[in-house]
Amino acid sequence: MNDRSFLHSIKKVSDWLPNWSSWLHPPRNGTPAIPADLQVEKSGVCFIDGQDELDYLWYRLREIEGGREYAGFRVVRLLQLSFLPLEARSDPGLLQKMRTVLRGLYGSQVSFLYLAAGIFNHQQAPVGIIQCYGVSAFAETLDEACARSKRSLAALKAAMSGTYRQIRLDPLNVRLAEWIFLSFNDMKHVLVTVGHTDPRENARGGGSGLLHNPLTDAGPTAQQYTLQQNEILFRGMSDLKEEFLFLVLTSPVQLADITEMLTGLAENTSTWAAWQSGVRGVSFGVSLPALLSGLMAQSATQGYSTSQGEAHSEGQAHTDSQAHTEGQAHTQGFAETQGWSHVETDAESHSFGIAHSQGQSHTEGRAVTEGTAVTESSGHVSSRGSGSSHVDSFNWGLRGGIQPAGVGIGGNVGWGSADGVSSMVSESDMQGHSETESHAETESQADTVSQGTVVSEVLTITHAESNGVFGSHTRSQSDTVSQADTAGQADTKSSADSQMQSQTAGQALGRGVSAGLTVGIAPSLSASNSYQWQFDPAILVTQILRQQQNLLNLASKEGAYYTDVYAMARTEQGKQALMGLIPESFHGTEDVITGVQTRDLTLEESDYISLHARAFTPSTRVETIPEVLSGYMDSTLLTMLQLAAYTAPGMFEQGTALTVQESTPDFAFRPGMAGDVIIGWQWSSETGQLTHTPLRLSFDRHFHTAFCGDTGFGKSVAAERLAYETTRQWHFRSVVLDFGQGWRRALNWSGLDGRVDIRQLYPGAPRPLRWNILKVPRRLYPGRYRTLVSELFANAGRMGPRQLGFLRRALTQVYTNLGILTTDPEVINHQTWGHLQDSVEVAVIQEWRDHNRISGSVSVGHSISDLHPGELQNLAVWRSQRADVRMWVERLKNFYAMLPKGDQASRASLEGVLLRVEQFAEGQMAWQYGAGAESVPVEDLGLLGPAEDPWGLLIVEGGAEMDEYPKAALLALLSSVLYFDSVVRRRESLAGAKFPPMQIFFEEANKVLTGVSGAAADQNVSAGSAEQVSEVFQTFWRDGRKYQIFLHLIAQTVSALPAGILSSCNNGFFFQTKFPHDRDLIMAHIGRSEKGVVNTEYKRYLARIPKRMSIAKLGYSEDVAELEPMLVSPLMVPGSEPSDQEILARLGPY
Repeated sequence: MNDRSFLHSIKKVSDWLPNWSSWLHPPRNGTPAIPADLQVEKSGVCFIDGQDELDYLWYRLREIEGGREYAGFRVVRLLQLSFLPLEARSDPGLLQKMRTVLRGLYGSQVSFLYLAAGIFNHQQAPVGIIQCYGVSAFAETLDEACARSKRSLAALKAAMSGTYRQIRLDPLNVRLAEWIFLSFNDMKHVLVTVGHTDPRENARGGGSGLLHNPLTDAGPTAQQYTLQQNEILFRGMSDLKEEFLFLVLTSPVQLADITEMLTGLAENTSTWAAWQSGVRGVSFGVSLPALLSGLMAQSATQGYSTSQGEAHSEGQAHTDSQAHTEGQAHTQGFAETQGWSHVETDAESHSFGIAHSQGQSHTEGRAVTEGTAVTESSGHVSSRGSGSSHVDSFNWGLRGGIQPAGVGIGGNVGWGSADGVSSMVSESDMQGHSETESHAETESQADTVSQGTVVSEVLTITHAESNGVFGSHTRSQSDTVSQADTAGQADTKSSADSQMQSQTAGQALGRGVSAGLTVGIAPSLSASNSYQWQFDPAILVTQILRQQQNLLNLASKEGAYYTDVYAMARTEQGKQALMGLIPESFHGTEDVITGVQTRDLTLEESDYISLHARAFTPSTRVETIPEVLSGYMDSTLLTMLQLAAYTAPGMFEQGTALTVQESTPDFAFRPGMAGDVIIGWQWSSETGQLTHTPLRLSFDRHFHTAFCGDTGFGKSVAAERLAYETTRQWHFRSVVLDFGQGWRRALNWSGLDGRVDIRQLYPGAPRPLRWNILKVPRRLYPGRYRTLVSELFANAGRMGPRQLGFLRRALTQVYTNLGILTTDPEVINHQTWGHLQDSVEVAVIQEWRDHNRISGSVSVGHSISDLHPGELQNLAVWRSQRADVRMWVERLKNFYAMLPKGDQASRASLEGVLLRVEQFAEGQMAWQYGAGAESVPVEDLGLLGPAEDPWGLLIVEGGAEMDEYPKAALLALLSSVLYFDSVVRRRESLAGAKFPPMQIFFEEANKVLTGVSGAAADQNVSAGSAEQVSEVFQTFWRDGRKYQIFLHLIAQTVSALPAGILSSCNNGFFFQTKFPHDRDLIMAHIGRSEKGVVNTEYKRYLARIPKRMSIAKLGYSEDVAELEPMLVSPLMVPGSEPSDQEILARLGPY
């Protein structure tokens, strides 16, 4: 057969596929019908009462789908993206993270939606791009729909926060919600987007150098392509300033439906795959075989068996027994009982017990076994048998077939006969003898240890009541005699004989006959011609179907969504731009079945889609193209990753979302902290939110504390909280040295009634601190106090050694002339001051002796050289009442007058001293800080309440009416007096006296510790800034805690603080600080690198910490895990600020 005739006889393959042409080329019947499947009866917007926040949108709907009508309410809740950390720009897993979000929402069966809007021509101000994430819920009633949507929104927010670290989603405000709600009605230019997106899983780019780390970013992978998607859409519409809405509605597809679709698609794919290629061929053949066979068999069998046995047994037994018993007993008794009882009992018992038992045992054992056995056996067996058999068989068959390319026929016939005869004779004798000996030794050892614990608790409540009358009368008598004798004997004898004999005979005969005949004829004629063919349309369709199959296979593992994507523009130009920007942003060719394409709509279709978009309801138009995967004309079945390309957060800054700020660095989070002092709330680095987990402080972790940061960021808030809690909880004596007057609110703090005192330093104050600054404190030696005053006044003005010398010499002369330096030889040997002057001084000495129970008396004229050091101290305190600051200034002026005209250096230095201190000798300040009976002992300030429990809060206000130098000098001197007085009090408390721990808060600590500059100071002789801290303050911070004195500094410029003092503050609260040197010091304090190579994110964060947020470090602990810094928000102590009149009304003048 030639090729031409063969091809002519074969039909075309296309004829074998019915309707394949219509499948590949579906008919176009014009515009699809628009169903009336949605009716919006009513809609509205609900806002949160009293707040500028959208709660939800609601719609009362009637929907028709699949011939069924659904009536109810749809509630939509929206959250706008307000912050996404800058790190997301360089994160190639941005889409994968959104994929996990969608997978989680799919598992929660949430109808998720995404809305992006461009607002550029708003009446108030352009907003830019808004990215909203939301949910919708449908129910028969509004309340049920609200409840469902609220739960769904919680799932959405949790999924987004769990995946995108520190993301922030906030409610829409009224302005934006109104714009969105109205724009759905106003925008008439509508597009529908269908097809599968091509997710671009690369870093979005657009980042800055903030996150560049040369130690980790180098290498061949440092340069990567950055591909954006929705950012392209946003940027293009923003450049045109065309307002738009981009809405993505999703409906989760059940896994059962996906599996059913996958099964049907697989069956359809296999049909098309079978027709991709094949072979055509023709063949012809003839075969005629014949077979005849036979078999005959015969068999006979005969058998004989005999058996004989004999047994003999003999036994004998003999038993004798004898018994004799005798017994005797005599018993006699008499009893008589009579009574009445009434018992009532109430009992309750509770028992709790713990039993612990331990046991130990040790076992050892040994066994020796020996055995011997002899066995003899014999036997005789014989057998005989015979058998015969005969079998006849006959069979026949015929085979045949006709094929398109050949003919065949076949047949067979068979016959068989068989005879068989068999016989068998056997005989056997058997005899055996065996001897066995055995010996075994066994040793064993066991140790057992047991332990048990039993805990029992029993609660028993019992109530019993009984009444009874009883009586008894008993008389008995018994006599018993017994005796027993027993004797026994037993004899046993037995004998057994056994004998057995067996004989067997057998015979078998067999015969067989076999015959066979085989006849075959197999003529064969064949002709063949074959061709290999391929059908490209079937191959193309198979490839498309298998792509759909792969998509459904992936969807069957993680789920999928029916997705409706609607775009709306306000103008025709905006619509035209969307038609190009959407495919540009989302189209691709990788793993795509149908590429992303925008579909222009007719006027009727636009109205139809606008209605569904306005109600956030997907379209139900059925797809008319066969074999399309989704089944809906305006929807596309998308996998999680494909949908993520539409809905992943866009790293686009021109809008409400902040995307160029770094995430907050990692800080420790410590729930369950010990302590009853609550400072603030901890902030979570994981969620980027402030929690209600308290930052607690225990007494054993309380230490010197530094509150550092720029002005206005909350240093005083944290310090106030610490002062309030420690004073109220631990009954501290707290002193606040307020450079201004910001702490007076403490007068209205709750829980401190009667425990707050306010004193004011500035002249003319309503409640002034009346303090003779030259009066020697009770617990401070006069010579030490003289040096202390001079040194601190020099430190406050940043004076040099020469100026300090002038101050000290002048004050020494004042004290010597008044007999205050009672231990100085010049005073002891003085004709006047070396003796007790009058009865008042005698009474002072006698008072001290009586208080310390020392016998003896003194009189006027008694030499002070014979006095006890304590008596000399009391005498110095008394005499120092006459010392006045004006005397000191007068002495300095005399020094100046006595200086030679040519000693310009000394004159300039002394002029600088007078410029600072002479204001203490003028006007109101001369009275307030000079001698006088109304002067108060400042060492007793802050000890409020009853004498047996003195504690409280003292606030010393500097005020704005006073120059900085006198404030710095007075506050420094006051803190020193309080410190050294408390040191001595601590020693006195060891003898039984009760004094509370003390803490001092230094507002504007830089000025108090390092002083303030003066224009008239001699800069050539004044100390430099690094030398301006008195050694007195260094001692405070080094040794204070040993005496239960805690010092807290509040400063703005950290670098201006002495290094030793800052290092002694183990606890710290650090607020926003922008000065580079300040940030370096703070970085070292919190345990981060200050060198600028690593940990740079912490240094940058110090410059942008929000107001009232602080990095807190509680650095005094044995556990290193407790030393990590935390991010906290200190709690403000509530309380109104009192006026001067209120202070006077509650506390009095002074």
